[in-house]
Amino acid sequence: MSVAQGHKRTTHAPQPGGTSRAEALRERYDRATAELDPPLALVDLDAFDANAADLTRRAAGRPIRVATKSLRCRYLIERALGQPGYHGVMCYSLPEAQWLYAAGTSDDLLVAYPTVDRAALRALAADDGARRHITIMVDSAAHLDVVDQALGGGHAEIRVCLELDVSWRPLAGQPLVHIGTRRSPVFTPRQAADVARAIVRRPGFRLVGLMGYEGQIAGLGDAPPGHPVRGQLIRGIQDRSAAELRQRRTEAVRLIQALTSLEFVNGGGTGSLETTARDESVTELTAGSGLVGPTLFDAYRRFTPDAALLFALPVVRRPGPHVATLFSGGYVASGTGTRDRLPRPYLPAGLTLTGVEGAGEVQTPVRGAAAGRLRPGDRVWLRHAKAGELAERFTDYYVLRDEQVTAVPTYRGEGQCFG
Repeated sequence: MSVAQGHKRTTHAPQPGGTSRAEALRERYDRATAELDPPLALVDLDAFDANAADLTRRAAGRPIRVATKSLRCRYLIERALGQPGYHGVMCYSLPEAQWLYAAGTSDDLLVAYPTVDRAALRALAADDGARRHITIMVDSAAHLDVVDQALGGGHAEIRVCLELDVSWRPLAGQPLVHIGTRRSPVFTPRQAADVARAIVRRPGFRLVGLMGYEGQIAGLGDAPPGHPVRGQLIRGIQDRSAAELRQRRTEAVRLIQALTSLEFVNGGGTGSLETTARDESVTELTAGSGLVGPTLFDAYRRFTPDAALLFALPVVRRPGPHVATLFSGGYVASGTGTRDRLPRPYLPAGLTLTGVEGAGEVQTPVRGAAAGRLRPGDRVWLRHAKAGELAERFTDYYVLRDEQVTAVPTYRGEGQCFG
């Protein structure tokens, strides 16, 4: 298997005896969950482990920090951390990091987004163990002010990471054209050094890391189906962005290292592991979505994760010869509000959502030849667009291994909601 081709899913490949892999998967999933009533969510651990191994291959020796936002299930987070090549977690809120630390999930926790949660900051300062193992994100002196205001003068030392804006500005760095996510205001190496200097000089803080999420590479598929010209344009943008970023991030690291020693430089995401791993200034990568394979990661040339996380809805109506209506299903992902944020029918193969109703809160019609063979009580398996958000809909995931299913709680199932 070449690096260029990556890990490719073969859902519809013929199997011995003429059964397609899609049919075999559906039979397996239906059989394993036959005693359970849908809606339900299932994790195929064979696919999860295969995805984990492929991510480490693509990381080329760089350690991978697990993005908890993409899993939101302690069992899956800890399973990933138990695989070779994984170390530490990237959390999406400070209370989540504190909870995972208290649970013993990890002793290396980076909070990916700045926090203004005063109660959580006070709890962090009061817990010497958590304070030594949790790092919060900042991108300006204003974030330091929030901490000082919450904790008061002379507070215990707080570990901080500086976020660098690693988007692409093709017009000589001018913000007029900004390709990427809108995150940190720190773009140039000099700006990074200025904020780093302010952190180093500020009592009660220790700068330990630099982080940047190149969303224009990591989260944007370079092979959109049916749009070859757009794919070429995206690949051109990504190549140029990666080349510019390597130089800019390297210089930012050099300037900061002249002020203080950094423990880590974090970069990347599921879609950019190869390019970020080639940046010698980066010491670790981050990935999460690639472990479970949501639909937004179907449109990449370099890799295609197996669909390790899916959910089943029951057929409750047959309103027409080629239409079946499912109960529930309006699990729409966050983001742009476009069609690619809708869940996608997966098994049986050949089903699509209707253009009028889409995925609904209480009913989701699907159409296609396979719908004509469905009866009330049958189930249809679907995939979510974004990895972790499905966990907000279920208190338990059923994990499948060796034809046996076991229920494990999601964050919701453990009574946690950090959004």
